[in-house]
Amino acid sequence: MSELPPRNAAGEPPAQGLYDPAYEHDSCGVGFIVHIKGKKSHQIVRDALTMLENMEHRGACGCESNTGDGAGILVQVPDKFLRREMTKQGITLPPAGQYGVASVFLPRDAKERAECERGLEEATKAEGQTVLGWRDVPVDAKLADVGPTAMAAEPVFKQFFIGRNPNLTDDLGFERKLFVIRRVAMNRLRYTLPNHEARDTLFFITSLSARTLIYKGMLTSMQLGKYFTDLSDPDFDSALAQVHSRFSTNTFPAWFRAHPNRYMSHNGEINTLRGNVNWMHARQAQLASAIFGDDLKKILPVIQEDGSDSGMFDNCLEFLVL
Repeated sequence: MSELPPRNAAGEPPAQGLYDPAYEHDSCGVGFIVHIKGKKSHQIVRDALTMLENMEHRGACGCESNTGDGAGILVQVPDKFLRREMTKQGITLPPAGQYGVASVFLPRDAKERAECERGLEEATKAEGQTVLGWRDVPVDAKLADVGPTAMAAEPVFKQFFIGRNPNLTDDLGFERKLFVIRRVAMNRLRYTLPNHEARDTLFFITSLSARTLIYKGMLTSMQLGKYFTDLSDPDFDSALAQVHSRFSTNTFPAWFRAHPNRYMSHNGEINTLRGNVNWMHARQAQLASAIFGDDLKKILPVIQEDGSDSGMFDNCLEFLVL
């Protein structure tokens, strides 16, 4: 048996390379890697997945070892890869930055799925943007050995492409418009579908941006790269990647709760969530933005009869960033 490297009284290894125990702090399975000069490559994605796998101890699983609490990865929009895939469908994407792509969880029921797709398309047109098309996201649950509990709630995965209105000359302005489209679609669809009790798995927009794209699910850190086969394609490149391995200490695991990072890194366990949501409800009438203008009222959450909402706290975090 080989000897373990020396450690201090707290069990920490000595300073080495970029590591120094003086900078130790709490974390919940969040990792980030970037090419300092912004050069895109598939290696960044592979390294990020390796980092995620090495954070397996920071996540959790249920009584089934192959049903995880959640794992995910955020990357830059892989334009070369997506352009190739959409060309197969006869769709030519606009130049990078001139289109947005949504990662969408959809119901398994064909009728409900069509209703969600139609609703997202209508929201896009209503905001003056162009519907470019949809792409089925391939998954391999068998290769990833996904457990029965996760499979029982597995959604259908698609990507939705939105063309930028030529009148939107500001890149950040386009990001804000995509944000509005996502919030409008979520507010209208997620809480109005049949089978209301299952709303969290019926429809969820994981990300919608011209800059970034998220792949996530009710998976372990070891399963993510195998489950989403896109992530192993050599043309799938990025200059940065952010990964998250979830340990659901105070909420049940769910496909939509994995990787709660769209604009910032946090551990996903906001213990005072209900209190924060109620505070934001109390201040909702005071919200104002010169940048969003009349769009602001569109993104405010739909309040349910039971007092729940369509993502008030998450919504406000992103509103503050944008």
